Amino acid sequence: MRKLTGEGVTKPVPQHAVASLRHVNASPVALPESRSWPRRHRRPLLLASVLLILVLFAAGAAASWHFSSKVVVPERPPWPANATVKALYPGMVVLSRSKDTLRPGVYGLEWPSGHAIVEGVLSSDVDTVTRRLKSLQGQLAPGTKVDLENNVYKGNPKQALGLPFSNVKVHDELGPMPAWLIPGHSRTWAIVVHGINASREDGLRIVPILHADGLPSLLITYREDVGAPPSPDGHHHMGQTEWRDLQSAARYALSHGAQRLVLVGYSMGGAIVAQFMENSSLAHNVAGLILDAPALDWKAILSFNAKEMGLPSFLADPVEWAIDLRIKPNWGSLDAPDHPGDFHLPILLFHGLEDEVVPIASSDAFTKELSGWVTYYRVPYAGHVESWNVDPALYAERVNVFLNDRPSPSPSRRQQHPAAR
Repeated sequence: MRKLTGEGVTKPVPQHAVASLRHVNASPVALPESRSWPRRHRRPLLLASVLLILVLFAAGAAASWHFSSKVVVPERPPWPANATVKALYPGMVVLSRSKDTLRPGVYGLEWPSGHAIVEGVLSSDVDTVTRRLKSLQGQLAPGTKVDLENNVYKGNPKQALGLPFSNVKVHDELGPMPAWLIPGHSRTWAIVVHGINASREDGLRIVPILHADGLPSLLITYREDVGAPPSPDGHHHMGQTEWRDLQSAARYALSHGAQRLVLVGYSMGGAIVAQFMENSSLAHNVAGLILDAPALDWKAILSFNAKEMGLPSFLADPVEWAIDLRIKPNWGSLDAPDHPGDFHLPILLFHGLEDEVVPIASSDAFTKELSGWVTYYRVPYAGHVESWNVDPALYAERVNVFLNDRPSPSPSRRQQHPAAR
């Protein structure tokens, strides 16, 4: 007989009880059920989770594709409106108040049936801004929705500025590229390259400055522009194919009397100029560059725009992947600050402190890498490519100083570039 001990008392245990205990100890013990979803609910929950992940992935892919289209797909967006005319007086227009309508300087005023130029702010209150009105074309009335834009001049150089010009065709690998040629007496020509989805009219702001200094000016088009041949795949390539069109324009200028070149690039036009300097055998003919809010680092631009939309910068990565699928860019080549050796020549660089398209940090980095080569102006109040607009006279003074101080191209640069493709 065995004994069980409990509460300090020893009692005899009957033999049949011992056998019963052996039977109990040998049997499995039933445990309480854990609190979990019943099995029949788990599969629908798993399927719903997978479906949610797929939906989020699809939405992210669609968003990435959409934003990549802003970079690579030629677009002629419908006419935008960012202000409303509140009242009109002789020589004055009253506009709805906004950050744009409050900017100092000179801007174009666009609406479907007309165009005007507005100058400095005369007064403002909590709801309105009054500006000087000049060069009114078309009918303008209170209530009209208008677009205040940095592109001040409309039409060709004769219509917009009263300057003589010729319509010329630049022979290019894709076909003839239309261009405007404004004559001058200098053997140094300026070639002006506008930004993405823009037009030659953008370059009209700097033409009077170049003309006063005697430089002939060639305002070019490139693939996918209105009136120019399309790109073979129908896409923009962030400068990595468009530089060939600039090379064709450079060849045209050099065959028509130019001995040296000054390249002027706005926004993506700056990327095209940078790619030309990296790749073209004609780069040794360039005496200097004038860059305005240039797209010098495309990865930085994508990250910056993600932040501007209130998103984490890493969300630019899927947009890069979408661009990779569409045009297969060489991202390293598109980072101009990483190639300082291709830019050892005088450079005049403008960038607005309020640019919400191209980060000013990329121009800061470019200037740091090319210390001694770049004359750099960070312009207060200026949005994207608006450095001329906020103070045309000061901009002209800085360009004139640069043009009159530029040296001849260095012969050593002739050996730094491969043959033109």
